[in-house]
Amino acid sequence: MDRFKNEIVIAGLIDNVNVRGRVIEYLIAGEDDKLRQEIIVALRAGSKGVPQFKTENTLGDYQRIFEDFSTETDIKTKIMVLHSNPKAYNLDKMLQFLAMDRSVFMFYFVGVDPVKVVDTALVSMFQKRLLGATILLRHWSGRNSRGVTQLEGRTISDLIEKPEDGIDEAESVRYLEQIIGL
Repeated sequence: MDRFKNEIVIAGLIDNVNVRGRVIEYLIAGEDDKLRQEIIVALRAGSKGVPQFKTENTLGDYQRIFEDFSTETDIKTKIMVLHSNPKAYNLDKMLQFLAMDRSVFMFYFVGVDPVKVVDTALVSMFQKRLLGATILLRHWSGRNSRGVTQLEGRTISDLIEKPEDGIDEAESVRYLEQIIGL
């Protein structure tokens, strides 16, 4: 993220929230260095469009397998002056991932204001305040889906400004039981 701070600030000015998010996600976690460079050139030139590229709608934007556990990390950009509540994850995809032994899902929040990257925070989906700010949405789901989640933007801003890592295990178990029961 540090290598691309200037480009992330420029991308933060993109009006379309989906394009903005995908560009920043790709700058941080993209695997094709040539495409990343094309995006950087377009951002620096101030052109109206960035190169066309497709990203998969997987659970996380960055996957890493360690010896003892597997991780998925979803990169979320928070424009600090806006009060948006971003979509988080599909409940069925999340449950499928968490059903694997030793799986860990996290959010990597990138706070951006109009002139700089404010800060970042790597946070577990079960972080106490974040879990309390996770909204279950059934109306966006299809017929065979439990639904999706949305995160309260104010909590994301607070966690970026003052990261916390506390997890309430009992509350996390209640949350999982609730979404399994949907």
